[in-house]
Amino acid sequence: MSVKYNKKLLFRASCTGMLMFGIAVLILGSVASDLKVKLDLDEVSAGALFSVLPFGMFAGSLFFGPVVDKYGYRILLSASCLLLFAGFEGLAFAGSTNLMKLFIFMIGSGGGAVNGATNSLVADISDTDKGANLSILGSFFGFGALGIPLLLGILRNTLILRQLLQQSDSWLCLQVSFS
Repeated sequence: MSVKYNKKLLFRASCTGMLMFGIAVLILGSVASDLKVKLDLDEVSAGALFSVLPFGMFAGSLFFGPVVDKYGYRILLSASCLLLFAGFEGLAFAGSTNLMKLFIFMIGSGGGAVNGATNSLVADISDTDKGANLSILGSFFGFGALGIPLLLGILRNTLILRQLLQQSDSWLCLQVSFS
């Protein structure tokens, strides 16, 4: 018995996930000056803090394959989006450097898993035009990566950092998790 699924809905959810990955990669650079002030960091300390992100992305990239093979995409993407959500919320509220490292690692691991899983999912559901669909998916990374600095720049004088981080990605996480 084969399982039927809506390929258009899965593709849209994957594009939303890739948008979140773009946001995850660039969010730290976009809020770096605010975090340096908040945590009283110098340039070297801030660089050391932000260097945790690639380690999280590496962990998420290694982790997604076995999890997808055993449990499927839905559980992995839902858990990864929850990791991203918790990491973004942690950036808004964490008051210590060590706690901030944990939240940055969570953002990296959730983002790395979302990146791998969305690419894999789109490749799996694409009967034709696989390259074109993966290219469209990749463009959503660019939208997220370009959009978050633009959004933060526009709203910088209106909202404080905590409000921006709380509201910018919460609805995206919910959208992907329940698709």
